[in-house]
Amino acid sequence: MTLGLLRRLAIDTVAARAAERSGGVHTTNMPALLDRLLGLWQEPVDERDDPEAAFRELYADPVSINGMPTPVSSLVERARALQRAFDGLTTEIVDQVETPDRVAIAFYLRGRHIGPLLTPVGTLAPTGGAVEVRTIDILTIADGLITALWVVSDELGMLTQLDAVRLV
Repeated sequence: MTLGLLRRLAIDTVAARAAERSGGVHTTNMPALLDRLLGLWQEPVDERDDPEAAFRELYADPVSINGMPTPVSSLVERARALQRAFDGLTTEIVDQVETPDRVAIAFYLRGRHIGPLLTPVGTLAPTGGAVEVRTIDILTIADGLITALWVVSDELGMLTQLDAVRLV
């Protein structure tokens, strides 16, 4: 074994023990959690029998988003709004950092703007334009649920791509 592989095994072992003590999600479970999470936001919300129950399988209710307690029902509405505003949503994770109780992901969210989009500058009518939004999410996980989420999204870049604002 190489030194790098031995080091990674030692880190994984320490992380697994810390996750067991804290009730967190070990890094080997993180890819499955992220796959379920992305599916939750990209698969049509209203094709589920009980959308709120599906979200409660991954999120605490309420969940803290950027420091504000947010009920799962609001997450379901956000997912609906996102799916109404964009067609062909895809996510490309470009980087990921994990600890026993947190994961930070940097990703691109891509889609075509086909419906009304609520933005900080008002509601934007459909443009038909393709968009690529750079986003970083930091998830806190306890007992297998996302209990807190910090989101930083490049909304100015998205608005520029959709010609809703111009930079001078």
